[in-house]
Amino acid sequence: MRARINLGPSVSMLITAALGSMAIAGCQGAPREASAAERTSEALVAVRLTQVQRGPVSHPVRGAGVVRLKSEADLSFKVGGVVTAVLVEEGARVRRGQVLARLDPTEVDAALRQAKEGSARAERDLERARKLSASNSIPVSDLQNAETAAAQSKASVDTAAFNAQRAVVIAPDDGRVDKRMLEPGEIVAPGAPVFHVSGRSRGAVVRVGLTDRDVLRVATGDEARVTLDLFPDTPLAGRISQIAAAASPGTGTFDIEVAIDQEQSPAAKGTNLSASILSGMTAKIEVAHVESNLATVPIAALADGRGDDASVFVVDDRVARRVPVKVAFLSHDRAALLTRLEGHDRVVEAGTADLEDGAAVRVLP
Repeated sequence: MRARINLGPSVSMLITAALGSMAIAGCQGAPREASAAERTSEALVAVRLTQVQRGPVSHPVRGAGVVRLKSEADLSFKVGGVVTAVLVEEGARVRRGQVLARLDPTEVDAALRQAKEGSARAERDLERARKLSASNSIPVSDLQNAETAAAQSKASVDTAAFNAQRAVVIAPDDGRVDKRMLEPGEIVAPGAPVFHVSGRSRGAVVRVGLTDRDVLRVATGDEARVTLDLFPDTPLAGRISQIAAAASPGTGTFDIEVAIDQEQSPAAKGTNLSASILSGMTAKIEVAHVESNLATVPIAALADGRGDDASVFVVDDRVARRVPVKVAFLSHDRAALLTRLEGHDRVVEAGTADLEDGAAVRVLP
């Protein structure tokens, strides 16, 4: 006699539910597998191509520098002495020929009187020697010595008179006193700077240091655009007036000078900008330059950039190929290449981040 096992209502319900689920699954069938075409399409990397542009590319030379007035000078006394008067302050505007400072004239005036007295005595000695020589009372050499002494005494008078005139400091040009380095009562040595002045007769220049690559792309006479940092909305016309023949030892850059031409600057006409240009202001310069024939691609097309080394991807029969390139410079949203990309008219612009060399691709319209 077989024993009966009572599973209870809960367990029976679970089993019934499980069997019902299996029956439903059997009726619906197994999940549909993706087709081979769909699997192949999902494995392709979607990319978008862009045209490689070739031709002249604008690549201006830019730099930043300091404004200097071309006729800046350190002024000093020709002779030493005691300062009796200083007639201008720092920042004062001066005119050509204006007296800026004076020395006590006692010493130089005394030296001038002494030279004149010595010259007068030498002239008397020369006159007497001529009379004696006419009567053959002295040898010819004595007359010659008297003539020499008279000429030397006259030269001494000229020297003393010149020193007396240089006991004052005179402005050599219309301009401004940038620095004053003396006070009344001080004793100054000959040639020691006492004023630094900036003249305006020769205009202002911007001195800029350029790298060796950039300095070879400019020439004396090239037009330039100058923008003072203090007046960013008022561009000034300029022209390269000087290019250094050797690099600066400290920086390794080549100094150039860009002369500011306010008369040719339409934005500056009718303004007081010329009077506002001060030595030491900072400015930026831009010199137009066009590279003759380069290939350019969007910056987004570059991959693996390291310095000027990078890569682009081209598509060959639906396969991505990596092409190494050299970047010359960036211009707005494009990269100018030294590599010509011969045989390739289009490169991958979108999708480069997902590409590897030899990857299969799907080109988007």
